[in-house]
Amino acid sequence: MKVTFTQIDTACVRIDLGGFVILTDPAFDKAGGTYQSGSGRILHKTGSPALDPATIGRVDLVLLSHDQHKDNLDDAGRAFIRTVPLVISTPEAKERLGQDNVAGLTEWNSLTTGNVKVTATPARHGSTEALHQMAGHVIGFVIEWEGQVNGVLYISGDTVLFDGVLEVGRRFRVDTALLHVGRAGFPKEIGNEHLTFTTEEAIQAARALKVNKVIPTHMQGWEHFQESAEFTHEHIAMSDLGPRLVWLTPGRPVAVEI
Repeated sequence: MKVTFTQIDTACVRIDLGGFVILTDPAFDKAGGTYQSGSGRILHKTGSPALDPATIGRVDLVLLSHDQHKDNLDDAGRAFIRTVPLVISTPEAKERLGQDNVAGLTEWNSLTTGNVKVTATPARHGSTEALHQMAGHVIGFVIEWEGQVNGVLYISGDTVLFDGVLEVGRRFRVDTALLHVGRAGFPKEIGNEHLTFTTEEAIQAARALKVNKVIPTHMQGWEHFQESAEFTHEHIAMSDLGPRLVWLTPGRPVAVEI
């Protein structure tokens, strides 16, 4: 089945499953914003979305890895999720957002909407336990639907490489992995520690999951990304995963067979 991916902003991707449309981590604020994170760090937005809510069309489902960080759910994104039929996120997000259309899932639990089944997967938002605890609860997602041939779609959410990611490959046959890269970090505050996949970790994860296609996202639009899109593209393309790399140019749909 042909599935179309359109990169919009940060980890905000439109995914069209034969007419059923999913949007991940809604982010629609323009460049130039400054935000304070829950841990007190200042986030600087350097890029604008390739599309805005008025131009992306109908959305049936939002998959929100977590609500507590503005690069995954910004101000315009918060307004947007009030307009969609269903949002799946963490139980904490459901409580904080206080919306009837938000469902909270814990790891390995599932929810089916239409012919699409979504399973929450573990994520560890920090390369140390202290960072993970500070960042708060985050999940990834496995998506299954009627007509899938080669395996499931895995969306990592904001995570580093740890055993919870590898467990996805033990439980599911993964065809395509949408991985949150960028090596998010704050060198002045946390040194060399990081909050999301490094490019090397993404390569290791894709190998371990035995994916047919790897799609990087979450690497543009914010000052706290320590590895650029160019760096990620070059290193994956030059690795053994090069033939399996699907590269998203913001605003341009890319269709793949899943």
